[in-house]
Amino acid sequence: MRRRSSRPLVARLIMALAAVGLFLVGYQWGNQFQREHEAPLRIDGVLMRAPVALPAFETLRGPQGTITHADLRGHWSLIAFGSPGSAAGHRGVARLIEIANRVADQPEVRQHLQLLLISADDAPRLARDFERLTPNLSVLSTSQDEFERLQQALGAGGDGDADTDADAADHEQPPPLFLIGPQARLVALFPGSQPAAQIAADLARLAERPDAFPPATEPDDA
Repeated sequence: MRRRSSRPLVARLIMALAAVGLFLVGYQWGNQFQREHEAPLRIDGVLMRAPVALPAFETLRGPQGTITHADLRGHWSLIAFGSPGSAAGHRGVARLIEIANRVADQPEVRQHLQLLLISADDAPRLARDFERLTPNLSVLSTSQDEFERLQQALGAGGDGDADTDADAADHEQPPPLFLIGPQARLVALFPGSQPAAQIAADLARLAERPDAFPPATEPDDA
């Protein structure tokens, strides 16, 4: 009885492996081609031309504990500046919560979104009251010098912790927001006039394109 040759089986196996290899090469090339020819990322807010690396900062204190520079990594951190006892702080918290509610139907974004109200005013009772409104909100404080340094690093000016006369005259204008990306870099800012719905849509666009950001620029005091 003649033994059936195994050569046809080996040949078919080689052809199958070659086909899989060609598919993988084509798939990778196609992805690379798509990334290189993908339209530039655009948002309604202000997208940084190059993400800004944040300087190391002192610990931010809050009722739920402390937040350090390392705690910003792996999250989308939306920052507002303002004392929890001021009108600016109240508007900042309201805006942060409205945006969080707008992304409630996007679990991937909501899961990695943290809302931060930062000031130099340590008001633990008010901070606890605000934090009860939504689980991903932290009301934080630090020293006045560190507060001003953090504002300067984000380009927030120096009056985010107090209501000026002009600010008091316009109680409908919420404070600007600053978005820190998962690499602990400033990637976008949202002016006070931008509606919460647009900011929520911008967050979704940014979360879909984490590889769209150019290398970070270093802060002046790095």
